[in-house]
Amino acid sequence: MAGTPSFHNAVVQAMKNLYPEELADKSWDNTGLLLDQAPSFPEKAGSSKPTVLLANDLTQTVVDEALEKEANVIVCYHPVIFRPLKSLTTKDPMQTQLLRLIAAGISVYCPHTAVDAAVGGLNDWLCDILIDGDQEVKRTVAEPISRPLPESLQGQDVGYGRVFELSKSITLQTLLKRLSTGIGGQKYLMVALPPTLNDLTKTQIITKIAVCAGSGADVLKNTDAQVLVTGEMAHHYALRHTQLGQIVVTCFHSNSERKFLEQRLKPQLEAQLKNIGYGNALVLASSADRDPFDIIDVRDLA
Repeated sequence: MAGTPSFHNAVVQAMKNLYPEELADKSWDNTGLLLDQAPSFPEKAGSSKPTVLLANDLTQTVVDEALEKEANVIVCYHPVIFRPLKSLTTKDPMQTQLLRLIAAGISVYCPHTAVDAAVGGLNDWLCDILIDGDQEVKRTVAEPISRPLPESLQGQDVGYGRVFELSKSITLQTLLKRLSTGIGGQKYLMVALPPTLNDLTKTQIITKIAVCAGSGADVLKNTDAQVLVTGEMAHHYALRHTQLGQIVVTCFHSNSERKFLEQRLKPQLEAQLKNIGYGNALVLASSADRDPFDIIDVRDLA
């Protein structure tokens, strides 16, 4: 493949094409290529196809899976290095996994808030699964990007969180079922109701909804939407919104993000890699990646 970049570089370029790094909030976030591959690292013996593994978080089980599937690159949504490192040792669990990846020649690219902010990215995907084919009349960015952007991104509706309005109202029950189905059939959602609505069996007519993947307290704090959908929200933020008459729905932080990797990023990345010259590449959504929390009914305990 004369003129074709290495697979490692092709994945990085594909991700930049899809989700420009300029969209990430660099004031606090750490995105981009966070773990590079050593120069002239030998090809993996027996590796038949270049492989990229998609994951939400880098854990021991995800690294185990990457090694088992002979991945060349991991695209990990959350940053694997967030604060400056003074050392790299096995005393820290994340550093241990980075050392394992370095030894295996696997690089890691982390897009995080670039994916959140992009048109057609994570927050637009959340809107789409909640709209579920209904007609929307308006969709806006909850927190627009105020810093200067490259000319290629100017004029686009980029930013963090989304607020959308439906042309036809739906019930809260319908909204909750759509969220559950859209994020992978999660059976349990957390709902904070305002004092005026203390019973979910009562019909609540919804037309305006705000979404923010992950932790949406700051991004959604000024919205006047009837329902706020996010991965997690701290107690006092949720309490404030319910006192304002709003409904808060959470589903655990990473559950609001993970299914996006399989449903939207996987086909997007496959198409980009094909255009670059890697039509034979495998793009796999991790089966080991999961939210750290489970819901346990203590009545079932022995």
